[in-house]
Amino acid sequence: MPALKAAYLLSLLLVTLQQAASTENSTSLTRHLENSTSLTRHLENSTSLKKPDILRLHEDLFVKSGYHPYIRPIRDLKRPTNVTLDLAMANIINLDEKNQILTAEVWLRMKWTDEFLTWNVSEYGGIETIATQAENIWRPDMFLYHNVNHEFGGWLEDVVMISSDGQVDWKAPAVTMSACLVDVSDFPFDKQKCYLQFGSWNQDGRHVDYFSESEVGDMANLIRNVEWDVPKLSVERHEHNFNGVPYPDVTFTMHMTRRSTFYVINMFLPCALLAFVVGATFYLPPDCGEKISFGVSVLLTLTVFQLVVAQEVPQSESVPTVGLFIIVSLALMTLSLLATTFVMNLGDSGEENHPVPGWARKVFLKYISRALLMGDQSGQNEDELWYRYNAYPSPEHMKNNTIYINRKVDGNSIYSGTERRSRLGLPARPERKSRASPTKLEYLLEIKGAVEEISAYMEKLDTVKNIHNDWKTLATVVDRIFLVLYLVACIIALVVTLLNLRGFMEPEGSHAGDDTS
Repeated sequence: MPALKAAYLLSLLLVTLQQAASTENSTSLTRHLENSTSLTRHLENSTSLKKPDILRLHEDLFVKSGYHPYIRPIRDLKRPTNVTLDLAMANIINLDEKNQILTAEVWLRMKWTDEFLTWNVSEYGGIETIATQAENIWRPDMFLYHNVNHEFGGWLEDVVMISSDGQVDWKAPAVTMSACLVDVSDFPFDKQKCYLQFGSWNQDGRHVDYFSESEVGDMANLIRNVEWDVPKLSVERHEHNFNGVPYPDVTFTMHMTRRSTFYVINMFLPCALLAFVVGATFYLPPDCGEKISFGVSVLLTLTVFQLVVAQEVPQSESVPTVGLFIIVSLALMTLSLLATTFVMNLGDSGEENHPVPGWARKVFLKYISRALLMGDQSGQNEDELWYRYNAYPSPEHMKNNTIYINRKVDGNSIYSGTERRSRLGLPARPERKSRASPTKLEYLLEIKGAVEEISAYMEKLDTVKNIHNDWKTLATVVDRIFLVLYLVACIIALVVTLLNLRGFMEPEGSHAGDDTS
């Protein structure tokens, strides 16, 4: 029995020793594995510390994270991505009024939050902002509505700035060509409003929403244009619903005022001066043959200016106020030519040797001539002129029946007094019954009669001349009346034109309400 107990205790001791040995081996193995792992980690950390922080950040954001530029960067797809827009106007290249196209150089600024591009600044050496190509990240499918540039391939693939909180700042410079409805009613004092409307073409407001950064655009770097002044660049957000789906957009309204000095000096002022110069035709004498040719020359000159205005403005139903002024001036010039023709015909009415009627002499030559500061031009009345005209032989009769006192001492014949008076159209004197030789007294009587007849003839010539002068004076007075009427009509047309020019009457910087299309 003692031997069996000793054997049992010995075997138990061996088992205990084996278990203790196996436990020590496993512990040492575990410790060895832990040391190997820590060594591997240490090696990896030492290797990674050699790579720049910006490269590690770029790899973590775009390579290891599996970032894709075609996926909208938001974790909750039920929420839209908010895009904030701002526009800086750099230069107005051209505004083509005929084709109604605005060409401008703009700097568009867009900001949105990319939830997939965020990092801890402390893990990457304090880097807060990185720059990358725009094609590497997601961008909204923003489009310029009413774009007419067929060669425009989109915004420049320029550099974007990304902040550690996911804020993306994209500045996209471009030259835009957009449709602009031009209203030339007040040309050349017109004010235009051109719209630059930005929004998504495919994505509606449930996916991408647009907002404006401020109520006005940036014009700090705007280059001065020689023809247009831009006093204001306003911004408005609109939201249009199509079939219940919202489509937001941001519209930048350019308020443009034309610099009218060039057109006033080279177009408007010459037209106004030509319109007033035509009044000189009424100041020329009625019998001047250059009245008609002068008026026609000025009329053709103003027609050339009308063609110039037609080339400057677009072809539309809206007629410029300056064009209306030129048309009215052309109509007034045409009426002035007709009035000039009437005045010239009136001045030649004295050829029929009819005196000016009494009512015309009283109204025109007396009262109206006084009102026009021409004095009283009435002179002799109509009855006196008619009496003097009918009391003596006509000048034509006197020309055809010349007086001859041709008696010869040797007894040659001479026209008798009766025959001479008959040939002169005067009443016949009683014939003497005696045919005795004329005495010296009779010769003197004959000479006296001839002198009286010549004096009567000269008085009748004066009467005819006075009649002609009266008709010319009447034509002059009527011409002066037309001059006053024409000047008044031109002044009224000019004042109405200026009053209808909103750009001329409104003070600089005042604008009508902002309408958007």
